[in-house]
Amino acid sequence: MNSKLIVAIVLALMFVSLLAPLAPADETDALASEDYSITIPGTAAPDKDITVTLGNGKSATWTVYVVNQSKLYLDVTFTVHNDSDDIVISDKPSNGLIVPESETDHDNILTGTFTLGADSLSGRHDSEIVQLIVAVTDINDKESTIYTTITFDVEVQSIYDTSTAYNKFLGIIENQLPEPFDSPWVPFLATIAFWMIIAEILTVIIAPRLAKYLDRRTTDDGAKRFENGISKLIAMLVLVASFNQSLRIIGAEPELISDINSISFILYTVLMLIIAWKVYLIVIEGILTRFDDNDDSTIDLTLLPLFKMIGKIIFWLVGAFAILGALGVDLQGILVSAGVISLGITMGAQNVLSQFFSGIVILMTRPFKKGDFLKINDKVYVVNRVKVMFTEFKGWDMDQIITMPNNAVTASTIVNLSKEDEAFRLYIYYDVAYGVDLKKAEEVMLKVANESPVVLHDKKHAAPNVRMTDFADSGIVLRLGVTIRDFNGSITAGSALRMAIYQAFIDNDIEIPYNRLEVTMLNECFQGQRRPGDNVPD
Repeated sequence: MNSKLIVAIVLALMFVSLLAPLAPADETDALASEDYSITIPGTAAPDKDITVTLGNGKSATWTVYVVNQSKLYLDVTFTVHNDSDDIVISDKPSNGLIVPESETDHDNILTGTFTLGADSLSGRHDSEIVQLIVAVTDINDKESTIYTTITFDVEVQSIYDTSTAYNKFLGIIENQLPEPFDSPWVPFLATIAFWMIIAEILTVIIAPRLAKYLDRRTTDDGAKRFENGISKLIAMLVLVASFNQSLRIIGAEPELISDINSISFILYTVLMLIIAWKVYLIVIEGILTRFDDNDDSTIDLTLLPLFKMIGKIIFWLVGAFAILGALGVDLQGILVSAGVISLGITMGAQNVLSQFFSGIVILMTRPFKKGDFLKINDKVYVVNRVKVMFTEFKGWDMDQIITMPNNAVTASTIVNLSKEDEAFRLYIYYDVAYGVDLKKAEEVMLKVANESPVVLHDKKHAAPNVRMTDFADSGIVLRLGVTIRDFNGSITAGSALRMAIYQAFIDNDIEIPYNRLEVTMLNECFQGQRRPGDNVPD
């Protein structure tokens, strides 16, 4: 071969090899489906449809992975096609760029979540198609885009489905009556009437039996009141339940059924709480009444306000939280707010809270009861009524009503003068002159006490006794101790005993000393004459 020709061929090959990188890529370098993969764990997507079943207000979530298996930079976008108003798309994957798998500094995987759910008021649907479309594009070739469609076949199982109960008696038996009775309103009214008959039967069977059961724990009158009240409440409960069922018989719209269900739940809650409250009151009142009839029991009807207050708090809280939870209110947020508010109330109403908790302590510990005589701060009061926030007293003469905050009561030293026994130990103090026969004085005082009708004489209480208690300036102090019937008669009894002892001392020549002023004239120079300059008339 000619050497010139060989050189020309070599130069031509070198020129072609230099221009090769600038030439456009051939078709084998174009984006292909093998350059990436789309997977959803737990499914066969995108090769097969994803079947999902949802209830009202429920949702399902999937994780979508797009993996770059090529040396290309891929732009991934997600779009959703949904023609159903009953399906809600709450989350879809975000668009993004995926680097080639050869770049170790970056992740060649794009991850996103896709969430769809059924509307809370959706009716029943056998098949709703939702499509998630994934578009993958080579950023160096904008015209090279591959679309992948992931299909979700959604079945909605609605609680508002009326198809199985429409125009059926009790939602079960087909209405095959001739016109004009083939209307769904006929089974609607018939179903309500049927359930009202059932309600009447239940009230006849259940209410008396429940009242009879409670009769062992409460009074006859309370059991009868409960029987009448429970009969009405059972009838109302059955009526509400039958109306809810009958709405499906006439094929009511989901919005109407939902609204009626919400109202019905509130009614259910209120009615059940009323029934529970009636049972609670009757049982508590019956138990306390039976304890109150026992003279040796420390439990009586005065505890009823405490149990009523505790019951109200519990029933109100249970009812409020049940209703708010059913209406979809965030209870956790309410509890946090309630904690903050409670802290503010605690800081700003310490005195009120102190009264409240002091009342709880008094009602639980029972240091006194109605009719007790108390000595508080050296004053005598008669207990009239104990409330949660205050205690009501009467004056000893029964001519005044004194209301005292419970925190003031618990902060005081209280002497209960009649808690253990109505009998009261009364002490009478008398002075006798120095030089008096003390033995004789003692005998006189004991004789008066033993003969007095106001003094108790039995083996249960201490007998009258006399003690010498002090040496006074003008005499000796003797104390007579006697037991009288009750503290309320202590003033009258004390007066009668003092008068009797005084007369007995006179009869027995026992001198009662009294203060005397003795004046001794040390200067006798004037001997009854006026001093000079004394002009005071005689």
